Amino acid sequence: MTRRPALVIGVDTGGTFTDFMAILPDGRLVAHKRLSTPEDPAQSVLEGLDELLEMLGIEPAAGKSGPVRLVHGSTVATNAVLERKGAKTGLLVTEGFRDLLLIGRQDRRALYDLTPAAPEPLIPRELSLEAVERTGAGGEVVVPLDEASVQRAAGAFAKAGVESVAVVFLHSYASPGHEQRAAELLRERGFFVSASHEVLPEHREYERASTTALNAYVSPVMQRYLRRLSAAAAARGLGSLRVMQSSGGVTDASAAGRWAVHTILSGPAGGVVGALQAAREAGFAYIITLDMGGTSTDVSLLPGELKVTTESEIEGYPVRVPVLDIHTVGAGGGSIAWIDAGGALRVGPRSAGARPGPACYGRGGRELTVTDANLLLGRLPAEWFLGGRMKLDVAAAWEAGRRLAGALGATVEDAAYSTLQVVASNMERAIKKISVERGFDPREFALVAFGGAGALHACELARALSIPRVLVPAHPGVLSALGMAVSDIVKTYVQGLLGPLDERRAAALQKAAAELVRRAQADLDQEGIPAADRAFHLWVDLRFGRQSFELSIPAPGLLEAEPPRLLDDLAAGFHREHVRAYGYTSPDQPIEVVAVRLRAEGRTGPRPTRPLALQQGTPRPVQALKARFAAGVLQTPVFRRDQLGAGAEIPGPAVIVEPHATAVVPPGDLCRVHPLGALVIEIGGASDKRDL
Repeated sequence: MTRRPALVIGVDTGGTFTDFMAILPDGRLVAHKRLSTPEDPAQSVLEGLDELLEMLGIEPAAGKSGPVRLVHGSTVATNAVLERKGAKTGLLVTEGFRDLLLIGRQDRRALYDLTPAAPEPLIPRELSLEAVERTGAGGEVVVPLDEASVQRAAGAFAKAGVESVAVVFLHSYASPGHEQRAAELLRERGFFVSASHEVLPEHREYERASTTALNAYVSPVMQRYLRRLSAAAAARGLGSLRVMQSSGGVTDASAAGRWAVHTILSGPAGGVVGALQAAREAGFAYIITLDMGGTSTDVSLLPGELKVTTESEIEGYPVRVPVLDIHTVGAGGGSIAWIDAGGALRVGPRSAGARPGPACYGRGGRELTVTDANLLLGRLPAEWFLGGRMKLDVAAAWEAGRRLAGALGATVEDAAYSTLQVVASNMERAIKKISVERGFDPREFALVAFGGAGALHACELARALSIPRVLVPAHPGVLSALGMAVSDIVKTYVQGLLGPLDERRAAALQKAAAELVRRAQADLDQEGIPAADRAFHLWVDLRFGRQSFELSIPAPGLLEAEPPRLLDDLAAGFHREHVRAYGYTSPDQPIEVVAVRLRAEGRTGPRPTRPLALQQGTPRPVQALKARFAAGVLQTPVFRRDQLGAGAEIPGPAVIVEPHATAVVPPGDLCRVHPLGALVIEIGGASDKRDL
C-alpha cells in the first residue's frame, strides 16, 4: 500500500466557511474552520493554512519531518458557471451544427410553465463557428477536414478576444482524427482547447457539446487559481497539491486545471467520501448522507458503496462526466426565511452566505436565517459556537426574528420554529427524491449527518422518514475536508461503442477496455502509484434497442471472459438492474451496447485511527438551557463532545457541542458514543429503554 505522507491536509471551500483537516501520522485529527472570502477563495485557503500550521507548531517554509500533501476541494469551477465568470469561449462545430447549444434537447423542464425559459448558452451564437468536415456514425470520413475553415475560425476567435475554444465535431467519438487536427491548429494559435473526443468520447452530440463547452469555459479560470495556490503552498513548505473531483477521488493539480469540468461538485463529493468511511468505521453499510452547510444541503444515498452517475447538470447545462449521485437543495444555516406573494413562509434558496451571514454573526445581516432560528429556540448555545472563538449576537437574531414575526402575525418563537419546520420539509423532500422515488426504503438506512448544521436537524428528519438511527461522525463540521484528505486517486475513462450486444461487439468491448486500461496505467505511472496499489473497475452501458436511456452494468471479468460467457453475464446483469430500476424487464428484447467505462484507482491506504478512552462515570453537562421541541419548551442539558468517552449514553433532550458543529438529541432519542468517536443516535431509543 502507498505510504501516507507524514502530514495530510484536506481543505474544503464552502459558501460560508472554509474547512481544514490535518491527519497526523499517529492518527490524530486537527480541525480548523474560518469564514470564506467569496471575492477571492484563495485568500481564506491561504490564511487558514497559515493558522492551521501555527496550531500544529509548524513554521511555514521550514523543513518537515516528512512529505506533506495538500488536498483541496474547490468551488472555483462551480462559481465560474453560476456567476458567469468563466473564460471567454468559442465553439467550433461541424458545418451545419452552429446552433447545437441553442437547440439543445427541446424538452420541457416545467410541464405546466406557460413561458419556460431555457438557460442562455455559455457560448453565444456569434462565437459558435463552423468547420467544413463530416465523419459518419461508423467512423468513416464523409467530408475531409478543410483546414482553411479552421484557420478562418481561429482568426475570428482571436479578433473577438476568445481565450478558450471547445471543438465538437459530429461522431468524433467514433473517429477523432478531424478533431485532433483542428485542436492542434487552434493550440498553435495560442488558444486553450477542449476537444470533445478528449473530454467525452460518447454519442449524443448535445450532451457532449455541453460538457466540452463547460470544460472550455471553466478550465482557464481553474488553471490560474491552482497555479497561484500551488505556488503559495510551495512557499509554505507544503508538498504536492491534489484536487478533489466530482467522482469521489482526487487528481493532481495539473490534470484538475486541464479537465476542470470534473471538479464541478468537488466539495460535496469530499463529504460523501468522508461519510462513507465514518459509517464503515462505525459498522454501517447502507447510509443516506445529510451535509448541511451554510448555503445548501447535499444528500446522497449509498447502498454500501459510492454511487456514481453520468447524468447530472449545473444551472440547466448537462454534465456527462462521472459525478457522485448527490442531490442539492438551497437549505443551509444561512438560508433566509421570507414570505412569498401568497403570504406563505418560505426558507431559501437565497442565503446570507459568509457576508453578511446570519444576523447573529453580527456582520450586518438583518433577515432571519436557519442559524438564527436555532439560536433563538435554544438549540444552538451562543457561548460554544466555533469553540467559543466566535460570539453570537442573540439581540441581532431576536431583532431579525421580530421583523419576520410581525409580517406573519406570530410570536418570535413561533416564527423561528416555523422556519425550522419549513427548512426540514425541504430537506425531507430531497431525501425522498433519492430514496423512495428510486425504489429504496429509508428504514433500511442510517442517516449520516455532518456539515456545520446537519446534526442540528438530523434526528427530527430521521423521525419523519422512519429512519431508525442517526450517525454523527467525529468532526462533522469539517467532514468534507477529512473526506478529501483520505480519498484515493481516481481517473475515469469512457469510450462510446454503439451497436447490438453480440460476439462482434463483445470483441470490440474487450479491445476498447484494454485501451482504456493502458491509458489508465500510463496516467497512474505519472502519479507515482505502485502497481500493487492500483485497482480497475469496468462497466458497460447497455439498453434495450431503440431506448433512449441506458444502465451501467459492472463488468469485472470483461477483459478475461470468453465472448459467449461475457455476453451471458452482461445480459443477466442488465436484466437484474432493469428490474431493480424499473420494476420489470423484457428477456426477449434485443440489447444494445452504448459505451464502456473505466474507473482507475490509486489507493492511498486507510488512515490511522485512535479509539476513545472509555467513559468514566455519568457524563456531566456544562450548561442547561431551555430549548423548544415538538413537545414544547424543555429544560435541556448541554454536553461537550470532547468530554464524552466511549460507551457514554445521553438520553434526549440534549445538545452536544463541539468547535465546528452542534448536535441536537430530541426527547425520546438516545445517543451512544462509538469507540471510534462517532455519535450513534437511536430514534426513539430512550423511550424503548424506559419501556424495558
